[in-house]
Amino acid sequence: MNLRTRLIVAFFITSVVPLSAVTFYSYSSSRQAFENAVEAEARFAAREMGQRMDTVTASLEQRMDQLWDVPMGPNTPDTKKPASLRDTDADEVEAPAELDALLGNAASFLERIEIVPTAPPAPPEPPAPPRQARPSRRDLHRKIVIDVSRWMKAKRPGSDVNRGADIDPSAWVGTMQEVLAAGLDLGLKGAIAGIKQGAEELKRQVEDRRRDQAATRARTEERQRAVRQRQLAFMVHRQGREVGQIQATLNMNRILAGVLSTPRRGRGEIPFAIDGTGLHTQNGGDAAVLQGLGVDRREGAGVRQAAEWLIVTRDDPSGVTFGIAHPLGESLQEIRRASVRSLAIGVLFITIALVGIVPLSNRMTRSLSALTNGVQRIARGDFSARVAAKSGDEFGLLGRAFNQMAEDIEAHQKLVVDQERLKRELELCRQIQTEMLPRESLRLGLTEVKGVSIPAREVGGDFFNYFVMPGGEVALLVGDVSGKGVSAALLMANVQATLRARLPLEPDLAKLIAAVDDDIEKTTPRGVYFTLFVGILDPTTKVLRYLNAGHNPQFVIRAAGGLERLASTGLPVGLFAGHGYTERQIALADDDLLFFYTDGAVEVENEAGEMFGAERLEQLLVREHASGIDAVLDRVEREIRAHRGNAEPFDDATIMALRVSPSHSPEAA
Repeated sequence: MNLRTRLIVAFFITSVVPLSAVTFYSYSSSRQAFENAVEAEARFAAREMGQRMDTVTASLEQRMDQLWDVPMGPNTPDTKKPASLRDTDADEVEAPAELDALLGNAASFLERIEIVPTAPPAPPEPPAPPRQARPSRRDLHRKIVIDVSRWMKAKRPGSDVNRGADIDPSAWVGTMQEVLAAGLDLGLKGAIAGIKQGAEELKRQVEDRRRDQAATRARTEERQRAVRQRQLAFMVHRQGREVGQIQATLNMNRILAGVLSTPRRGRGEIPFAIDGTGLHTQNGGDAAVLQGLGVDRREGAGVRQAAEWLIVTRDDPSGVTFGIAHPLGESLQEIRRASVRSLAIGVLFITIALVGIVPLSNRMTRSLSALTNGVQRIARGDFSARVAAKSGDEFGLLGRAFNQMAEDIEAHQKLVVDQERLKRELELCRQIQTEMLPRESLRLGLTEVKGVSIPAREVGGDFFNYFVMPGGEVALLVGDVSGKGVSAALLMANVQATLRARLPLEPDLAKLIAAVDDDIEKTTPRGVYFTLFVGILDPTTKVLRYLNAGHNPQFVIRAAGGLERLASTGLPVGLFAGHGYTERQIALADDDLLFFYTDGAVEVENEAGEMFGAERLEQLLVREHASGIDAVLDRVEREIRAHRGNAEPFDDATIMALRVSPSHSPEAA
């Protein structure tokens, strides 16, 4: 997959996919919020229907309590007052005319009313009555029955809600409003009466209110149990005394029809109730819909979805399950349409952006292709490769950086070539310098001299030499030219050649080195100098004549014990010409060891920056003086390398040793 395709795919993944996810999340959240709102509203409506049920029964109870004092029949001659229901002797009476004014439309919620007066307390037993009087029927415990259903049929011919499945909601709206208003009026009167009480009776009113609330709760629970049995029964009290009981048979079909008629139906909601007789709705069409959704039996309170309906049910303490079925289809469709519109608008903008990203990706990939071609040309060795960098964006900056890199690589490549050539030349110089040093030891009978050079990474100015002069004496040379590199190597070669040529001609070492000192000052730039130790050993007399021009003190390790230092006898050659030099001599004995070295042997540092040091070299020579010169040189070289470790050497190290033995004719080994 090329870069352009990856850019387009990446743009799609980072835009379309998140937008789709956000749209789906928005739809899910909106749907969930809508369902939660519907559920809360439906729960409230179901609870409200239960409260209406309780209000209806409370209103009926309050109205029937007044039946106790409803006048009945003509005036009696004794009191000139109308007789009441409790005073009649009949077991079943016709509904009084006042019943319509008392119950109103609420009478349609009742089937029959039974009034049971409480028998009056028996009077004190008279002393020895002449005969037992037969009690009247009125004194016996009796039941007075009013058939409200028959009265309603007579009053409103043809009105029987039980005969059909459909109920006209409008027929019960007025009835329910009247009943609910009566219940509300009853509550308001109690509240107003409580407000009118004085502050001094507040505490007593609170206690009374608590008792009344407890009694109200108890009465409410009693009414709810009565509704479950379709029987409303309560005691009648007058002047603090129980005077009777009223029982009413409830017409649950009419009550439920009235309760279900009040919820609004503007959004297609279907209120319903389920009791022991089955499902109750406002009309048969609603019942068919609910039965299709499986809402025709009690399944406990809760919330569930069926098809695109949200069904909320609540178990009322009266034993009736009230519920609301809310249609979700149209609302959810609107939510879906809004989500789809949002997604479509987002996709439209993404498409517009996608159309713009294609030429942009082409431009980007074209610039990258040019850069790739340039890199490939450089990889093939064409360091003149350049790319066009006209734009001012990141690709233009990248192109200019590439061109600068190509120029730097080209320059670096030239530098590498020059360095490689110089390296080869330095290597050749090193080989020449190495060839100029003695490669084999010099033996004069048992007397032997040998030197070793420990090279650094580049050519240097260290040198050593030994040779037999025409008179049989042995010349010993050790020197160190200041600086490093080719210049030091050239000067070292010049000095060796000069000394080797002049030593046989000038036996006075002081004059010889003074002359060389003047030549170096005249023929070399200022600041160029070298240290030098030159010695002439007479194998016969074992006397060493030497001159130390600013070089490190060289060592004489006596066979009898002890170490002597051959200290400097003048300044380095070429440093300050004209100061002169002093020649000295020292007598040697058999098996004495002469050890010569340059500063690179004692100034070599390890990785911690610690130098090897002259003292460590002296101790090593004292321990190893009895060994052969090969062993001594090898041990010193190993110790120097071991001390340096992985640290890079910064100077050549040169060491040379001579063992004095009995006199013999000189010969090269």
